[in-house]
Amino acid sequence: MTKEALIEELKETLVTNSDLSFLAALDDSTLEKINKEINEYIHRTEEQQKPVFKVMAVATQFIPNFIIAKLAHDYLTPYIIAQVVIYMDPRAAAKIGKSLRIDYMGQVALYASPEITARIGNLMEPQIVAQVVKDLSTKNFNAKLGELADLLDDKMMVEIIKVLRDGRIVGNIAHAMMNQEKILRIVPQMPPEVRSAARAQLQSLGNKLAEHF
Repeated sequence: MTKEALIEELKETLVTNSDLSFLAALDDSTLEKINKEINEYIHRTEEQQKPVFKVMAVATQFIPNFIIAKLAHDYLTPYIIAQVVIYMDPRAAAKIGKSLRIDYMGQVALYASPEITARIGNLMEPQIVAQVVKDLSTKNFNAKLGELADLLDDKMMVEIIKVLRDGRIVGNIAHAMMNQEKILRIVPQMPPEVRSAARAQLQSLGNKLAEHF
């Protein structure tokens, strides 16, 4: 992994908008050690909190969604919700997600793993998921966006792109995606103006995928 990719990973792990480019001055082994220590600390913390989040997930079965949404907005941080939904049935989590403010959902996605976000996102309206994607893009969490796009259903991705109608965001997502076959499948279904703008963005990033847009 390059220094730039490692710093980007750290930024997303810490969920921060701060400029961490100063870390590039560190040697590779020190930077890798910092990344490893931070991830291990987060893992230990989450393991200790896991029983609490499991109990909260069970409790959601007995509380109306509008009350859960009220509690979330007023008292629970997006991080807590991101941990609780791990232990919920995706359909139940999606129903609660529909009761949350869209801006709050975007914050939850910052803390949730792409796997969890995709599992729930595939069951939600494209308009809601598109706003989450837009929020992640605004914060330049492109690596997480790429992973999320790899995991969302093709149909959902196409609908999200139609809602976004932003070729720059689509280009950045394609640049970060690993599943190039998926990109090639959905490109023909994109609106022409989105394809054109995405191609320009990929060209600016020096990505050869641009020729397929």
